[in-house]
Amino acid sequence: MSATKISATPVAHAVALLTLGLLAPAHAQLQAAEANDEALPILSPGSKKPTDKLETVVITSSKRNQAAHKVPYNVSALTQEQLREANISDAKKLIAENVSINAPGNSARFADSVSVRGLNVSNVNANNLEQFIRTTVAYYLDDTPLPHMGYRIKDVSRVETLLGPQGTLYGAGSLGGTIRYITNKPDTRGFDARLNTSFYRTRHGALSNDTDLMLNAPLSEQLALRVSLAKLDEKGYTDRLANRPWITDPKLAWDGRPDAGTLLYPRDDWQRVKGGRVSLLFKPTADLELLLAHAEQSMLAHGSNGANTLPVKVAQAQNPGANYDSTWDTPFVVNDHTLISRYPEYADRDFKLDSLDLDWNLGFARLHASSSRFSDARVGQGDYAANGNSYYGWITGLGLGDSKRSAFMSFDNRYRGHSHELRLVSNGSGPWNWLLGLYRNGQDKNLRFSEWLPGLDAVGFPVLQSWYPALTWTRAAVGGRVDEGYAEDMQSRYRETAAYGELSFKPTERWTLTAGARVFNYEDRATPLVRDYIGSTSRGGEFTDSGKGKAYFKLNSAYQLSDDMLGYATLSQGFRRGGSNGFRDDVDSFAGTVKAVNPQVQNYLPDTTTNFELGVKGFALERRLQLQADVYRIKWKNTQTDFSQSLEDHNPDSPNFGIGFPINGTANGPDAHTQGIEFAARYLLNEHWQFSLNSAYTKAEWDQTKTLCAYVDGSGCTTWSAGGALGGAPAWKHTAGLRYSRELENGMEFSAGLNARRVGAVLSSRQDDPKQAAPHAYAAYTLLNANLGLSWDHWDLSLWVQNLRDVRAITSYQAVGDTQLGRRLITTQPRTVGLNLSYSFK
Repeated sequence: MSATKISATPVAHAVALLTLGLLAPAHAQLQAAEANDEALPILSPGSKKPTDKLETVVITSSKRNQAAHKVPYNVSALTQEQLREANISDAKKLIAENVSINAPGNSARFADSVSVRGLNVSNVNANNLEQFIRTTVAYYLDDTPLPHMGYRIKDVSRVETLLGPQGTLYGAGSLGGTIRYITNKPDTRGFDARLNTSFYRTRHGALSNDTDLMLNAPLSEQLALRVSLAKLDEKGYTDRLANRPWITDPKLAWDGRPDAGTLLYPRDDWQRVKGGRVSLLFKPTADLELLLAHAEQSMLAHGSNGANTLPVKVAQAQNPGANYDSTWDTPFVVNDHTLISRYPEYADRDFKLDSLDLDWNLGFARLHASSSRFSDARVGQGDYAANGNSYYGWITGLGLGDSKRSAFMSFDNRYRGHSHELRLVSNGSGPWNWLLGLYRNGQDKNLRFSEWLPGLDAVGFPVLQSWYPALTWTRAAVGGRVDEGYAEDMQSRYRETAAYGELSFKPTERWTLTAGARVFNYEDRATPLVRDYIGSTSRGGEFTDSGKGKAYFKLNSAYQLSDDMLGYATLSQGFRRGGSNGFRDDVDSFAGTVKAVNPQVQNYLPDTTTNFELGVKGFALERRLQLQADVYRIKWKNTQTDFSQSLEDHNPDSPNFGIGFPINGTANGPDAHTQGIEFAARYLLNEHWQFSLNSAYTKAEWDQTKTLCAYVDGSGCTTWSAGGALGGAPAWKHTAGLRYSRELENGMEFSAGLNARRVGAVLSSRQDDPKQAAPHAYAAYTLLNANLGLSWDHWDLSLWVQNLRDVRAITSYQAVGDTQLGRRLITTQPRTVGLNLSYSFK
């Protein structure tokens, strides 16, 4: 199949015919001059005032100030007013509303694997270990790239979402797209302040509150200060049960944690977040400004959403007439909002960011310099009962079947980084325009993970000493901390230096050709350290991967079909950094043999994407209709996917003789591709009514059949087969909205909206062999949201309902041990009703 071929569908033909029909009359009336972006009317998309024209939003995703409908690729922007009206306050909610981006609906304590345009090879589930998180979207807070986006959306000018690889402008990580939070700058023109508060309640939960305050104060004609503070106190709706109710034997039944006498912890999935940002703007002249900013946020996300289903044997015993195939279809242990976890689960996160930006209009060009540094720390714990039983339950007195003991895990993940960028963008209005940039980035990552089993030292070590008297079973001999059975400390240091640029030429007044490139050097150094209580998987070492003169490119052709409608074709590339694994040789000291690890799996290469895209975007029908439609095909090379090595217990006297212990890592799988169609439209029926529709079709699968083995002798192999579905994204995803606005006779402004989101079936994992049964698929579902708004003088009041019909669709799961605890199913958030109130002091 050709790299640029896209399967024809009735929808593709319909989009093309609709676009051509709308453009025909407009194309006949083309004016000689192109409209100036700076002169376009900038209206608030969230304004409740009636209007007879759709607004224009100016964005900076192309590193220039451009109207969104004139940027020749798929980019969308949500303004501060739109975000508030839709109650989008964090990245999880933002992603849920985007038809081309998908992530499992996990609670706040989890980092998620995010897929863009179907680029996904990860399980669609919740995982306590960030080592397993794979994302194909890059996150930026202003000009700073971040490994995760936990920072809440407060006091932002807009959020820009770029679809398709953006490697030339945004570097590593932008494999499938980029999400940018653009914060509000201080304003020297006048005082401004605003207070916003929201009270809401989720079904089965209690009253929650989200409050933020913004203050903008000019200190002089050249100096201004802006401060924003935010606090979230969100109550939970999921109950935690500390014991398995079918276990009644007092010798086996668990007591609670942290209170031994308490087994039920109501509304356990709460979160509390405090954060803020302070920025100081110095503008000595109209052409020069300097911005200094500090942002920080502290978040304690407690508990998990979801509910446990019964293990199959327990369900069968309780319902003799039923026939259950798996824990996907067994009944809930209690109900749809109660899960089993002996230990409290939480993530405590602290984020800090300092930045310094300079903007200088030199006349012939604009100079932008940016330096920033950040730290992001996340510590916490999760229940580990079933996994712990697999790894330690074979020791007498430590198993779930002969004791009250159970395991838990803890994590301590820390990221630190800095970035420096120098960019020069031409100001010319002639046929040539250019952009040049230098970039330096460094990120240090330290991922720590430990398994804990109370009683391992006091009970387990004496048993092991009696079984293996030739070995010394003491904590001093084993290493680590008391009752710590297994520990990982994965450290990495990444450095990248890049030069990038774009050159645009206009052969005619309407036609623009653009070429871009990014050339970079990088070094990635990993130091994995693993220690377990037996020693089978203990390992250490240092692994380095580096590259010089790596280059990625972009080509674009854009034609202004009318003053307000653009057609484009683009080829763009993206990449994601590679890394190293901590795999090791499998040494059998009893037989005197060594099974050497395959050098191909010790390091994994950067994976790359090449995007071919055709699209149209802009306004029609006298700016009452806004359209954005495209078709694309992305070639994905050297996909980074999960891969594991199994180290066997070779002691013939051990109960675990011949059993493999997994070491998890990453490997380059076969090449793959995704292809799809994206369509977005907003239409003003009249000055009061507005309709919007967004749709995306996605298909993603392996292109090759590839076998990769963990050892040089050809054992420990994994095979991926051509045609297998990548999973993680629905074939179709839609959002639609109907909005009404009117200015009342008393001067108040009234608005009302109804919005729907339809998500098609999603495979819970990739399909490595199309000839075998597909992984479990989450069923399709539809959610409805509604809102009413009223504005007068300095006040804004809104009443809203999310998940109006209280649909509980399954969107994720957490593997907690099918035979021991059943399956933890994660569903959409129950119906939530809220009231927002805002007051502007301006």
